[in-house]
Amino acid sequence: MLIERQVLNVERLCDIFFELSNEDRLDILFKLQEDHMKVTSLSRELNITTQECSRHVARLSEAKLVEKDSGGFFNLTQYGRASLKLIPSWRFISEHSDYFNAHSLEKIPSEFVCRIGELRKSEPTENVMVTFHVVESLIKNAEEYVWLMHDQYLLNTLPLLRERLEKGVTVRTFEPLNKDPKRSLDQMRPSYIDEEDEIYFMKAWESGQVSTRFSDDIEAFLYVSKKEAIIAFPHSDGSFDYLGFYSKELSMLKFCRDLFDSYWENGVPLTRERGMRVLELRKKYYQERKNKE
Repeated sequence: MLIERQVLNVERLCDIFFELSNEDRLDILFKLQEDHMKVTSLSRELNITTQECSRHVARLSEAKLVEKDSGGFFNLTQYGRASLKLIPSWRFISEHSDYFNAHSLEKIPSEFVCRIGELRKSEPTENVMVTFHVVESLIKNAEEYVWLMHDQYLLNTLPLLRERLEKGVTVRTFEPLNKDPKRSLDQMRPSYIDEEDEIYFMKAWESGQVSTRFSDDIEAFLYVSKKEAIIAFPHSDGSFDYLGFYSKELSMLKFCRDLFDSYWENGVPLTRERGMRVLELRKKYYQERKNKE
């Protein structure tokens, strides 16, 4: 009985994929998503014959995706509307198939993989330098908040973050619990960050203007402000090449904020003990740097 039910479910899945695989039938569904229409209007809109349109509508009706009302107008069924809501994710994945052959969504929560179509109006970043430029610009333009989820700090963003903090912007950072020593900034800092900056960052953290949480794994590279967002997915081994997608469009902003929040809720907060330990390491580094000068 279970096997028979599984076979039936697969057949139904194949049936709907077959119906959606035809460009004209898909266009009909999209037209009916906007408004109810008669066959004659649909055929005119799609530039196909009335006979062809009737055949397509009949198939869609048989598949329970559309229905005809008493006035002769065709409408999407609730099943049809639900089916169309899933298409943007398939469309987005297929449009960027090369990217998703090289990058993994394996560890991204399933609910967000299902919502990946919300990135459909984003622009892909062509190379890592474009990504880093976008990150810089996003931080410079942040007015209320900026949230960062990354496997490492981009060195040139540290002074930009201080400038934003001085303007009252709040910052959330989500980082690896155990950083790769080659990428850790716990001791080594760029020359344009000094001890005064470190103390400023620490005070901002103590006041709650900066919040930090940690996780064993960083599963997306993500920067988001109120007005723009950029996201990059990892390779299958968890490493990043920082190629991803950028947009100011509302659906992508919501996707990125929601994804960040889902990780943030389960993150490990930065304790004062750890914060002070890191600060002392950095003070020691600055003292050694002064001694060498």
